[in-house]
Amino acid sequence: MNIDKIPFQELILDQHLVMFSVLFFVVLLMLLNWKKLHRAWREWGTYRCLNRIGIKQRRNVICPDGLDGEFILDRLVMLPNALLLINFKRYSGNIYCAERISEWTQVVEQKSYKFENPLFDLNHQLTTLRQIVPESKIDGYLFFDHSAQFPKGHPDSILHPHNIPKEFLRENCAEPEPAVLKSWELLSELPVSNQGSRASGLKT
Repeated sequence: MNIDKIPFQELILDQHLVMFSVLFFVVLLMLLNWKKLHRAWREWGTYRCLNRIGIKQRRNVICPDGLDGEFILDRLVMLPNALLLINFKRYSGNIYCAERISEWTQVVEQKSYKFENPLFDLNHQLTTLRQIVPESKIDGYLFFDHSAQFPKGHPDSILHPHNIPKEFLRENCAEPEPAVLKSWELLSELPVSNQGSRASGLKT
């Protein structure tokens, strides 16, 4: 077929038809996979938010528990004047909690699930870390993403994407103090797990 003999209008029409068909299938695929795409986008946003915290970070660090065992530090962060331990809790739905009660409640689609207060585990990890590096201040937080809500409030040691202190963000951090650097170097000798944190969450 001699393309020179095809009217110009038909060529333009064919190009538009091809473009429309491609666009149609792209939109169709997006609609069919909307939930997966939305979940992936939210997860990307969550990890981007977490990765902005502090000067440096180490993830999934294996730490001895002082009782011939070990636990995994989800995320260890260097700040100018302190170290942060952040445990990411992947719980969705409504979370009902308080600092000192033994069990918290997760409500998803009108079903409730009990789980142990994660602050107890966080405090145990902090106690162990403070024994390893007593020279530096170490604070601990639980992080929940956009899928978790707290209808009746939450303890101060809970972070979510909308309440991260500005001084925690990398762009606002000054150079670390010598004691922090020394503690970070010591903790950097701890190995890293390839399996990640064992604590993930309940229903989603």
